[in-house]
Amino acid sequence: MNIALIRPPKITGAFEKILIQEPINLAYLAAFLNANKFKTIIWDFEVEHFSPDILARKIKEANISIIGITSMTPTINNAHDLAKATKKINNNIITIAGGAHVSAVPKQSLEEFPCFDYLVLREGEIALLKLCQNLRDKQPIDSISGIAFIKDEQAVINQPTEDIEDLDSLPFPDRSLLNHNLYKNMYAAGIDTAGKKPTVLFTSRGCSQDCTFCAVKKTSGPKARFRSAENVIAELKQCKDMGYNHITFEDTNLTLNPDRFKQICFGLKELKLTWDCQTKVSMVNKQLISLMKDCGCLKIAYGVESGSPKILKLMKKNITIEQIKQAFKLTHKAGIVACAFFILGSHPEETAEDIALTEQIIKEIKPDVFQLGIICPYPGTEIYNIMQEYGLIKDIDWNKFNFMHSVPPWGTKHLTAQQLVTFQKQIYTRYLFSWHFIGFFCKKMLNPKQLPQLCKLSFYMLKYLLFEKRK
Repeated sequence: MNIALIRPPKITGAFEKILIQEPINLAYLAAFLNANKFKTIIWDFEVEHFSPDILARKIKEANISIIGITSMTPTINNAHDLAKATKKINNNIITIAGGAHVSAVPKQSLEEFPCFDYLVLREGEIALLKLCQNLRDKQPIDSISGIAFIKDEQAVINQPTEDIEDLDSLPFPDRSLLNHNLYKNMYAAGIDTAGKKPTVLFTSRGCSQDCTFCAVKKTSGPKARFRSAENVIAELKQCKDMGYNHITFEDTNLTLNPDRFKQICFGLKELKLTWDCQTKVSMVNKQLISLMKDCGCLKIAYGVESGSPKILKLMKKNITIEQIKQAFKLTHKAGIVACAFFILGSHPEETAEDIALTEQIIKEIKPDVFQLGIICPYPGTEIYNIMQEYGLIKDIDWNKFNFMHSVPPWGTKHLTAQQLVTFQKQIYTRYLFSWHFIGFFCKKMLNPKQLPQLCKLSFYMLKYLLFEKRK
């Protein structure tokens, strides 16, 4: 039985054209299925050309029996369109949907998207394998944990699977199923791209933090589970043997377990790999950042989110303005690219004065690169429930749940959606013409090999700010 795991086309604007990452989640699932006697391939329609004719040709050539489609909320409609196209090609092909959206609202997803035969909820390996085995062997699927389906015109949501505690037991994601030539751009913006062949790596799953805007707990569990340092280093060695020389760690907080993290750092240094990561401003100090620099770290991304202490508290970030300033001071001093993520409209009580504090902190910490989005109250997050209580979510159009490219159908108690968009564009534009960013950009231009990437980045950024029409 042949299986195709698919990432559907994305609603993508200019800003994200150079920020597409490999679907390592699918590579994990494929490796697990193939280790259990299935033949699994990956089609990534975020980077591959897509049309119903292309899909039909691929299905026929690979003799596909099952299609698994992953989706976040902004792409759930595209995922269902793909499932619908599959049913038109061959109604006997089984369609399975997984990912954050269906995990958060399984009953609603089954009712809203009838071309999904089954849903795999939360962590997918065990549930997807068992479902595929029972479908192949024509065995009952009713008791399989971690799946949902329609039976007798009613939604059936089975009990969840237990989280995989021993992450070392999983095979490494099968990167051989990905066409690296389709991921030519360095998605870690701000890093010199010349000579880099990057890949994505996860060293943990789950999160114990309580941020109101994040759905990780819904998809990966309410506590952090770690791979051993030895297991991570073994995957790093495999990556190097495959020709990769830069690693983007996608863990939410890579430094959460300091002792394990230090062992990974030493492994990176020994392998002479460069890397970048995300972490929390409260989880770094001078000694740790110095070690990171010494072991090849080129960039650290921090979730700052707001410059308003009031909003940080309402978001349950559990960080202070002083910690934010200190983390960026240390990162700049170490010569590591400092990246910051911010969110506008992140709570119904946010005001123009709170946004002014966010712009002020941007000016003070001087991130080399930053991302400024407008809140997306994804299903499964606390902010989704909060905004519903405030009556702010008036239009459930999943295509609008896109924090960079849509005019959202919500605002705050004090600010309209259009005001949030205006603030976003103004802050971006003012910062791009700040002396710090101009200096950072000009320094990058001193390397002739960087000019093509910098020109592309500038083109897409200007297109995003000046010409992209938001719907």
